[in-house]
Amino acid sequence: MGTKNLNSATDLITFTRASGGTFLGSNGLLQTAANNEPRIEYDADGTVKGLLIEEARTNLVPYSNDFTASSWTRYRVSIASNVSGVTAPDGSETVDKMIPNSTSQEHRVWDEVSSTAVGETYSVYAKSAGYDYVWLGYYEGSVYGYAVVNLTNGVVTASNTANYSVEASTNGFYRISVTKTASGTNPRYISISPSPTASPTLNSNNAPLYTGDGTSGVYVYGAQIEAGSTPSSYIPTSGSTVTRAAETLTVPAANLPYSSTNMSIQIDGKMTYADNSLTAEVQPYRWQLDNGNYILLGVQTTNTRTGQIAISQRATGSGLDYVSGAIDTYTPDINVPFNVASRHGSTFLNGAHEGTLLTANTTPTALPDLSSTNLELGYIFMGTIGQFRVWDEDLTDAGITEAST
Repeated sequence: MGTKNLNSATDLITFTRASGGTFLGSNGLLQTAANNEPRIEYDADGTVKGLLIEEARTNLVPYSNDFTASSWTRYRVSIASNVSGVTAPDGSETVDKMIPNSTSQEHRVWDEVSSTAVGETYSVYAKSAGYDYVWLGYYEGSVYGYAVVNLTNGVVTASNTANYSVEASTNGFYRISVTKTASGTNPRYISISPSPTASPTLNSNNAPLYTGDGTSGVYVYGAQIEAGSTPSSYIPTSGSTVTRAAETLTVPAANLPYSSTNMSIQIDGKMTYADNSLTAEVQPYRWQLDNGNYILLGVQTTNTRTGQIAISQRATGSGLDYVSGAIDTYTPDINVPFNVASRHGSTFLNGAHEGTLLTANTTPTALPDLSSTNLELGYIFMGTIGQFRVWDEDLTDAGITEAST
């Protein structure tokens, strides 16, 4: 039997990432991991989330943390740069303050980028500096989207899109994102505006209209535009775009227990995904010799599915066998908790998620021979993995129910 918690098992996997990458560390600060260094992510309250796994992303904002740079247009706002005494999410004093002037108009900064992506996610860290609300918006051709967030509690108070997220960071900051999923045209803008109210009056660009007092505003840090349907970890830039490479994780066959008779697998963590109508929206692991021999765990979002769990096994001579959960097993969001266990045999297949047992499939006639096959962890995945366990025995239905609880 074999079991290992990935929070301390990075010596058992082959891990690569051909760049650095940021993550929230155990000290509550945003940190940077070096090339090929695993990232163990924590919540803002210090609770460990697990091993962070992300696809490749590029921050298209050339000056992500300098709102005085030439790429940013400042419209009826002034910028106080690197405000003394204000600690950024990474522990430095590199926070800028946006201060609206006393004109009765819109007050915002924006950055224009060029992109050919169908959809992007726009994000920024923000903290109250006299005004308790911030407006984050995007503009692409004739497509506008925005969300207004209460910076005292992270609640969205107004928006014209359901595609937004708010995540508590550290030092009083929230990381806010809005996502555009439909096709648009160049140019593409990220726009940020302080707001004195929860539901501000908006102009034709959906930007807040009000009279500033010349003192109050919001603190801002770490702006990002990235091609993708969900936000990924912050990618700092300083004069040009920067790409964070994808993580690849492989569990060598030598580190995996295997039985030709019975196998059991369990995995848990937090996944971030959108509903892109895909048969493989998420695939936490793939143990595959070839197209005819594999064991897979996936999440589907096709048609009316919002996040249907599906556990598959295929073996030469037996064909494809699978079990699946309800079409709304999960709901698209950031940091969606999941815990799935499965049992695989030559005459059965079954799974469980969050302590709920699925209906067993008794049609298999063989297990795939994966004894010499490496396993790909986080194959299609954005999020964190806490535990990944493999047993060379049958845990039984009661066992996988317990393991997934």
